[in-house]
Amino acid sequence: MKRNFYTLIVFSLLGLFVSGCSQEHKTTEFDVVINGVRVIDPETELDTITNIGIKGKEIVAITSEDISGSKNIDATGLIAAPGFIDLHVHGQDPYSEKIGVLDGRTSQLDLEAGAIPVSAYYDYKAGKSITNYGTSIGHAFARTLVLDGVESHGIGLLNHTLEKTAATGNLWASALATDAQLDQIDKLVVEGLKEGGLGIGLMVGYYPGARSDGLARIAKIAKQYNSFLTTHTRYISLTQPSGMLGIQEMISLATSYDVPLLVHHVPTNALADTKAVLEMIDSANRHGANIVGEMFPYDRGSTFIGTEILKEGWQQRMDMDYDDITWVETGETLTEETFNKYRQERPEGYFIMRHIKEKDMLVALRHPAVIIGSDGMVFVDDDGQLLPKDAPFGAGNGHPRGAGSYGSYLRMAIDDGSLSLPKILAKTSYLPAKLLENVAPSMKKRGRLQVGAYSDITLFDPELVDGMAGYESGSNSLPSKGFMHVLVNGQIVVENGTLVANTLPGEPIRGEILQN
Repeated sequence: MKRNFYTLIVFSLLGLFVSGCSQEHKTTEFDVVINGVRVIDPETELDTITNIGIKGKEIVAITSEDISGSKNIDATGLIAAPGFIDLHVHGQDPYSEKIGVLDGRTSQLDLEAGAIPVSAYYDYKAGKSITNYGTSIGHAFARTLVLDGVESHGIGLLNHTLEKTAATGNLWASALATDAQLDQIDKLVVEGLKEGGLGIGLMVGYYPGARSDGLARIAKIAKQYNSFLTTHTRYISLTQPSGMLGIQEMISLATSYDVPLLVHHVPTNALADTKAVLEMIDSANRHGANIVGEMFPYDRGSTFIGTEILKEGWQQRMDMDYDDITWVETGETLTEETFNKYRQERPEGYFIMRHIKEKDMLVALRHPAVIIGSDGMVFVDDDGQLLPKDAPFGAGNGHPRGAGSYGSYLRMAIDDGSLSLPKILAKTSYLPAKLLENVAPSMKKRGRLQVGAYSDITLFDPELVDGMAGYESGSNSLPSKGFMHVLVNGQIVVENGTLVANTLPGEPIRGEILQN
């Protein structure tokens, strides 16, 4: 009898949550109303067909009552999810951003590479962003400045910073920093935190010879300023030292200094050890750690060809050969001759490599706590240059994950059936928001579909949704299908599957430091 009484109370409260106050809804003037939509909130696991009322940038009603607004969207047959939060977007230029919106993303941040100075990044994005934006403090770009003397101006992956360091010997990637240089790097990192950086991005996989004590110093700074670490770990390797060992190193730092950690693209680095690495992360979290793994739903990776990843012995380490590598600008499969040519003459140019086994990628896809991050690279033209915002879809060359990660993930996850829809959508929105909210309090109102949350909303057709971008030339930057409407901060940016012109409601997401 007591159990039935409590059950009645729970369902009564749920009814209040969904329907709200009838008289209030009759008198509210809604800016946007979404009618007849299947609302899924990953935090509460609410899953019901209802109506959403939006005023300003907030959701003010989720109700079964008939409501109308200045703008009404008939969403029959669609799912409303919290707008997707991608923490791993290198393509911060307008062309790459617009393609990401059509993949359901309402926040596109770069927490892996990050920026130095952080303030310059926010200045670059201000007033011209469709989606919300943010950056970590880029430890790699602190190294390019201190070791090579090359400024990245807050947008290091958009302005050929890495190409410029080739002229100074790529010391950021290969040299051992002195104590004095570590002091300079630490100072830049602290300045970045004070400028609103979201965590500290350690791309140590690109400078695998970095001093271990230097990384420990960065972990101490993260703890001192109540921040967190993100990492592209050392070693992509099936041989020793293995990719798993590189991830163990960062888990050790996170647990030793009690700081949260985001491990980017786990299958990319762990390879055949992906399952073992995720078990290790789960075990650490059961013992009080806060470690989040990330993945993208593709079996190929991409980066710049001058990377240390491709130093001598790469074939054995990653079980690849030259014919597993594609040059982004032309779509050509490389040979030993062209591989060496581009490594020497175009070290900043991008390539795609086939090195991830599907079974390892699926282990991460099915794990309920591994978030989705596109690792979307910059799309470029045939000469390796940025495209203008109004360039047509399909014109951009690059890895298709920059265009289709979320559409592809949803199609795969829905068809696979291992996870419920609330769990599937938690990996795209709620879990990324949860990771950031202690550093960026505004994230407590994102990643949820609840009254009082910001109206970042993605509406998609669960039968049609899919990523359409592919590896073939001309298909790399094709937009996903099935994303019918997308709202950012209450403004419609995608309507009936089409990008709305001249709408730029994206807001900065900044960290707020609280020094220990």
